[in-house]
Amino acid sequence: MSPKGKGPSSVLSEAELFSSLVKSAFEFLSKAISEFEQSAKFSTVHFAIAIELFLKARLMSEHWSLLLDKPDQGDKAGFFRGEAKTVTPDQTIERLRKIAGVAIPQHSRDVFIKIAQHRNKMVHFVHSDDRADTPQAAAQIVAEQCEGWLSLRVLLESWSEFDEFRNEIFNVGRQMERHRAFLQAKFKSKAEALQKHLDDGKRIVICPSCGFDAVRLDDAHGLISPGSCVVCRYNGSHIVLTCPNDDCGAEIECNSYEGPPGQCPTCETSIDEDFLTETLNTGDAVTYDNYYDHTDINCPQCSGYQKGVQHTDLFVCVQCLDSSDVMEICEWCNEGQIGGVPENSYVVGCEFCDGSAGRYRDD
Repeated sequence: MSPKGKGPSSVLSEAELFSSLVKSAFEFLSKAISEFEQSAKFSTVHFAIAIELFLKARLMSEHWSLLLDKPDQGDKAGFFRGEAKTVTPDQTIERLRKIAGVAIPQHSRDVFIKIAQHRNKMVHFVHSDDRADTPQAAAQIVAEQCEGWLSLRVLLESWSEFDEFRNEIFNVGRQMERHRAFLQAKFKSKAEALQKHLDDGKRIVICPSCGFDAVRLDDAHGLISPGSCVVCRYNGSHIVLTCPNDDCGAEIECNSYEGPPGQCPTCETSIDEDFLTETLNTGDAVTYDNYYDHTDINCPQCSGYQKGVQHTDLFVCVQCLDSSDVMEICEWCNEGQIGGVPENSYVVGCEFCDGSAGRYRDD
């Protein structure tokens, strides 16, 4: 159908196509949630399509040709008529990172890939979860979608290109609440385990994914406590900061999925990267004497260049708050990376370099 007021031969502008892609993504997402009870199969398929469309819309906001399978052979008129072959979801994520400088955190990539694989299994094969006619099957798919929505929401809220769709993001969040009914039985079944965790003197916090008070926090490493939800698939770190405003001093709780808040929720004092670095960095200060022994640490989750610091026995990114007890040094660029580097990093490099192989790639 032609846009209102345009002739049948007209094509959408880039801005109109971006808006159309995003609106279509929200439609598929809303459909996925609403039809879950009737067909888990179509709900999964539509949820995966929505994720793919959101990522493609973000890539297209950089330039329309990036959506083409072969940009160098692009035909703009053909693309805007919908006649061009476009990129796969994996290619979309890779081009966002390498060309647009937009990092999709690894845990989000893993979630999106998992949902896509589940979609493919349901489309091409007989799938035991097709109707989700058991509480266990329903809970598994719902948990997957809760995790997928958390990862997607964090991205959409961080991308200014989607600012005009704040209401749609909020409405999907409200829709997702209907999924809680499928997880309620699992939450109740975990009551004894949660109570034992509390009796042992440990903490439980609300899960940012499923919304239940079901994230068990393990022993803290300074200000950072690893946690996992007993209801859904959520795993992340819980961080407790103290407001930098001495007149406030309120505790500010955040997690590694959603990252640090922009301000204190109590007094609205700004929470910036300098404050996070000063608060979280417990390693040795860089001085004239140790300058050449100092290792800069990068974060592969958010592509945070030299944003890593040591916090007690962990390494944490002050940009996204992802943390790990592992930090390894790339043998090619000699910079550290939270979570480790690939094997043979001298040849293949790390998230921030191409290794020695990159020198000969174009030869």
